[in-house]
Amino acid sequence: MKNKDNKQSSKILINGSYSILLTVLLLAGLIIVNLIVNHLPVKVTQFDFSNAKLYTLTDTTTGILKNLDQDVELYYICEGGKEDDTIQKLLDRYESASSHIKVEQIDPALYPGFTSKYTQEDVANNSVIAVSGDVSKVVNADSMYVESMNYNTYSYVKTGFDGEGMITSAVDYVTAKDIPNLYILSGNGETALGSAFGDVISKDNVNPLTLNLMTTDKVPEDADAILINTPTVDYSEEEAQKIIDYLEDGGKAIIFSNYTVEDMPNFDSILANYGVEREKGIILEGDSDKYMSYQYCLVPDISYSAITENVYGNGSVLAPMSQGILTSDSHRDSITYQPLLTTSDASYSKEDVENMTTSEKEKGDKSGPFTIGMLIQEDTNNDDEADTEIVYYSTGYLLESNYNQAVSGSNAQLLGGTVNYLCNGEKTSAAVQTKSLQVKYLTLTDRAANIWTAISVFTLPLLFIIAGLAVWASRRKR
Repeated sequence: MKNKDNKQSSKILINGSYSILLTVLLLAGLIIVNLIVNHLPVKVTQFDFSNAKLYTLTDTTTGILKNLDQDVELYYICEGGKEDDTIQKLLDRYESASSHIKVEQIDPALYPGFTSKYTQEDVANNSVIAVSGDVSKVVNADSMYVESMNYNTYSYVKTGFDGEGMITSAVDYVTAKDIPNLYILSGNGETALGSAFGDVISKDNVNPLTLNLMTTDKVPEDADAILINTPTVDYSEEEAQKIIDYLEDGGKAIIFSNYTVEDMPNFDSILANYGVEREKGIILEGDSDKYMSYQYCLVPDISYSAITENVYGNGSVLAPMSQGILTSDSHRDSITYQPLLTTSDASYSKEDVENMTTSEKEKGDKSGPFTIGMLIQEDTNNDDEADTEIVYYSTGYLLESNYNQAVSGSNAQLLGGTVNYLCNGEKTSAAVQTKSLQVKYLTLTDRAANIWTAISVFTLPLLFIIAGLAVWASRRKR
């Protein structure tokens, strides 16, 4: 009897030992799994279920973070319990994406003097301060959200989130070796840039300055590039020569022009110096896949380059009222041309715009395709100077806000890529588009719109009728 009791006790001890061993192994396994998970990237452990992918980093940001070679502190200024969930998750993604990024939350209630080291302005909750070495930049919480007036309620509502755009720009700013200057010409009726276009320039940390050639002897020596945006009054001979002198010394320029009734010989002389001139009329598209709503609202083909990589394959640009860009057969051998935007073979140019009575192609209309965006380069043969580079777009309507909105900001992205290329060279653009909190525009060419209209009005109702008849026939047979 005693032996039997001993055997039972031994079984209990063995079973108990197995249970303890299994429990220990399970706990050890959980600890190991927890350690592994804690070292996984945030993008693996936290999923972004927001419609606009608000805290998923774009390729632009991941490319910049990958190339970082110096440490950056991102101080998240926020009182405990008042964190913005989207901003907080976004910052986690930055820290996870690069070993050079460190995020630290600073509670201003506990450390009231912290922000004064970087700015004398008030810093609101959920703001971010980027710091690298002695350089810093404040990203205020208000700048990370775009607000628009709701005229139904007469109140402002959040329509976009620009947290990634502003933070990536700040990281790029504090790690930049220098900030380039872009001089924007004024004084001849040039069109001012809208906010969306100004934003892409500032996000690339390019310093926009105003230049009036009537009040200065020459283009300043610290100009990395100049921007000429559709002058409506012709330049004087002296002004045009100042621009040519700057370009011949290895200068860089972005030029936009519009169709004008009056001739602008001095403006055109700048282009002519590089073997370029404008077609006299405006271009209409005969291919309904290549225009939107109206035949003059061109949706051109985009050639891949460092200038267009932000929009190539990612959307369409809209280029209304464009003129064809012609190149001279007698241009200097040192000049080369690279088309950026082109129209289809079915396009044609109407020369007599004022007396145009039909949008159909007529006898005398010049046939396409046409180049409407071009990179012009010239080797200056001077080792001490950079090569001359001009990016010319033959329509300033590319920079109109309404047309930019119709293609969900692609026109602004094209300008950003152009400015970044001329001012920053091969450096990756830091301009990230604002993420919409509203419905995104769907870009449809005229043919695509007609196809979807036919499907909605005819095809789908017909399918419903056929399905209904099939069900009725099936029931009747039963």
